[in-house]
Formats: sequence, structure tokens, C-alpha cells
Amino acid sequence: MRELKMNGFSEVKFVSPKKGKGLFAKKNINKGTIIEKAHIILIPNKDYEYIQDTCLYNYIFSWEDPKYPESTNALAMGICQFINHSYRPNLRYLYDYKDQTIEFKALRNIVKGEELTVNYNGKISDKSPLWFKVED
Repeated sequence: MRELKMNGFSEVKFVSPKKGKGLFAKKNINKGTIIEKAHIILIPNKDYEYIQDTCLYNYIFSWEDPKYPESTNALAMGICQFINHSYRPNLRYLYDYKDQTIEFKALRNIVKGEELTVNYNGKISDKSPLWFKVED
């Protein structure tokens, strides 16, 4: 299978039939390195109900910018869409409401070939169940 290369830090590879594709370190990544700053598209609340029953639902982020109460969800545009979930993530994400972006940053040193993951619950230590069965 051909690999999709999107930036200098990472590449998309097939993980498994259940997980699909994932994002992997193309080289060693130091703690604190920003992997991506993904721009977002705000999803109006009136349109969100149409997305809930589609595959796009799996790629939506909660967006709680008080300046846009009519749009409390967002779709991030970038390689971050291939970052899988882990309860032991090596990346974290932070919202930048001013620039309407989501920043993905290394929590620790990451070795070449390691899958890049975030906790989909938002908080690194949050072990709450998700809308799918977690496969580590």
C-alpha cells in the first residue's frame, strides 16, 4: 500500500480493518513539537443533526467559542483527521479560538514509526467511554 505523506513529521498508514488508517511519526519527534495546526470549519448547530448519522460524525470536534454560540461543533481540516484515539496519548490538542485552529503538540518524545494518538475525550487523563469500542 502506498503511504500518504502530508508533512515533515508524519505519514498516514493502514493500521487495521477496525481502526482503518492512522498517523505515524516519520522521524523522531521531540516533546513540545507542534505536529499540526489544523484550520476548522464551524458547523452551525442547525446542521449538526444531519451529520450525527453520517460517517463525518467521527471527525467532529466540540467547539465552545463563546463568540459563536450558534456553532458548537467544528470539522478540522488536515492530517489530524487520521490521528487515532488512545487513553495513553502521545499528543494533546488545544483550541485556538482566535485563529479558529486546533493545535496538536507532542506530550513526550516520540520515536520514528510510533503511531500518533490523542485522547478523544479532550483531557489527557479522561478515561470516560467513547461512542465506539476502544482498541489499543
